[in-house]
Amino acid sequence: MNINPSTSTMSTTSPTLTANQKRALLFNINEPLEIPIQEFDNDWWPLVSNIWTGFSYRNHVNGNSWKSFTCRFTKHNQSSSRKEGIPLEKRRKTKTRPPELCFAKIKVSRFISEQKVRVERYNDSPDHTHSLDESEKLKRSQVVRTLVEQEALKNYRPPAIVSAVKEFATEKLGLNESVKELRRKEVTNIKSKVRGSLDTHLIGNPNRELDIQETIIFLKKQGYLVERYEVIHKPTSGFVFIHPNQINNLEQYGWLTLIDSTHKTNRYDFRLFTLHIRNTYGCWDVGAHFFVSNEDCDTVSKALKIIRKFGNRWKPRYFLADQSHVEANSIKIAFPGLKYGEQECDVIFCTVHVMRTWMSKIYDSKTRQKMIQAMHKITKVGCESIIQQAIDECPVPTIKQYIKRNFMKNTHQWALWARQHSPLLLQVTTTNPLESYHSELKKSTSLKYGLIGACYKIVALDEKKRSDSEYVSFEFRTKNISAIGIDHVILHEIHKFPFPVQQMLVNEFNAVQGRIEKGKPTPGLISLNCNCLFFRRFLLPCRHIFHEHVYGDIKLLTVDIWEKFQKMFEEAGFEIYMHRELVEIEEPKKTEAEKAAENRRLTINELMERTRDIYWRVEEKNNPEQTCMFIQELNTCLEPVLNNKINEILAVE
Repeated sequence: MNINPSTSTMSTTSPTLTANQKRALLFNINEPLEIPIQEFDNDWWPLVSNIWTGFSYRNHVNGNSWKSFTCRFTKHNQSSSRKEGIPLEKRRKTKTRPPELCFAKIKVSRFISEQKVRVERYNDSPDHTHSLDESEKLKRSQVVRTLVEQEALKNYRPPAIVSAVKEFATEKLGLNESVKELRRKEVTNIKSKVRGSLDTHLIGNPNRELDIQETIIFLKKQGYLVERYEVIHKPTSGFVFIHPNQINNLEQYGWLTLIDSTHKTNRYDFRLFTLHIRNTYGCWDVGAHFFVSNEDCDTVSKALKIIRKFGNRWKPRYFLADQSHVEANSIKIAFPGLKYGEQECDVIFCTVHVMRTWMSKIYDSKTRQKMIQAMHKITKVGCESIIQQAIDECPVPTIKQYIKRNFMKNTHQWALWARQHSPLLLQVTTTNPLESYHSELKKSTSLKYGLIGACYKIVALDEKKRSDSEYVSFEFRTKNISAIGIDHVILHEIHKFPFPVQQMLVNEFNAVQGRIEKGKPTPGLISLNCNCLFFRRFLLPCRHIFHEHVYGDIKLLTVDIWEKFQKMFEEAGFEIYMHRELVEIEEPKKTEAEKAAENRRLTINELMERTRDIYWRVEEKNNPEQTCMFIQELNTCLEPVLNNKINEILAVE
């Protein structure tokens, strides 16, 4: 820093000063500063743009100019007043900042011919009445906003942007004080402004019909097969889109198919349904997608029929779903089973969703624990016995009735005894992989997007999943796991399996040490039949077999035995589990009366589910008037029906 004695002006050299020193010099100006114009605009002023706000200016004919700035705490502009007549619940929560808290001013003169800027105190104005940190709390500087905008272009989540900006500004720029007060809400606002212009193509056409047409054109350009449809006698519609690679997935690995829907991916509230399968490499991938305007069994079943048409060799044996009666009814319509000369297709429930339901409905903890025990029983008799115990011991009559109505006669759908015949059904008991897919998708979508915007994000995520699967396929048979503490002979045999299987076997071997630390003896196995869950799931050596082999009297894992296990994967991957069935269970045939009763129950459950769905759609609009009107209309329609039925029942009694 050199002082020019003739003009009593400080001439600054940027490399000798840190960012914090520059901020301090431009905060309380004790001596006039002279800085090159370009350096001032790029390296100095962005650091203090949050401290000063324009007050007055003058432009000269020779191109020179000056502008005075006052501290933002002066607040020389009057605050806007509230608009009258706005309901209290719709009013924005705002607060007015008091004026005239500080009177500091500066003057910035620009000399074009000399390409310099002169910064000085304006008319002997006083110093700031507050600290630099207080100015940072009031507003962010331009340099911080620029950093946020650069990160926002990468479309990270606001918390990640806050962390990245704070880390970079502190370690690289030395601006820890400037970013200390950076908040997630500010980052969210900046991101919405930045992304607004970039997301124009995702907003789509404001006309829904044109938006759908443009979406279909886009999907076809991406190589998807698309079919739009409408349901006769209903104001509902939808469109199915499936990639040729996904058709292959469904046809080869769709023996067990996961199905689920998600909402809030587009501004029309079209529900997105996705089918999910596990491929030969153990990766979860998409089977198909479809959007529906209304979630009812007629609309969903028609979409499933179209998917069957695209993949005519797709023959699912099981659908794993949440407890949606709409989905269950739709699958029953689209896959009618033996009575139409087709393979039976059963709907089984996600165990996580069932237990979530129990958390709210079966609120007596002892009864709920009994039901969870029943779920994990491996025999039907054992399962039904514990359910009956739960009912007998439950102190709450309404819970007893709830269990009898909803979980006594359909144990084959939610209890694990009905899945013991298939290792794959024991491996996959939840829809979590599909929930994760939808969760990842919704991080990149918005309620502002049209259907075309949602489909842009779906296509990108599908491509990512295909790429991930290709990467796993590359190392499936080429990569060997490294492990410490395993006998080299055993490790050599483990290396002959595909890499994901190697990982499972190493984990099971390492679990032997945990058994020994707990003081457990060798299991005393004399054959390779073990009743543990791992063996029943994967039909591979488990921790008990390894324990007996290494520390027991019998060496179970001979070279011939290893070879038998390895041959399971000799010409296949994880699809071997689709048809490796240990036992066959014959279900007693239902009478026509029982089938009719089940159909009536499913119809009632679907109607109740649709009613709840419509209610929450109306409720989420935050319009109490509209919500009350809906409830009133519903009550008007149902009350006569319910009263008549009650009178009929009482008359019969």
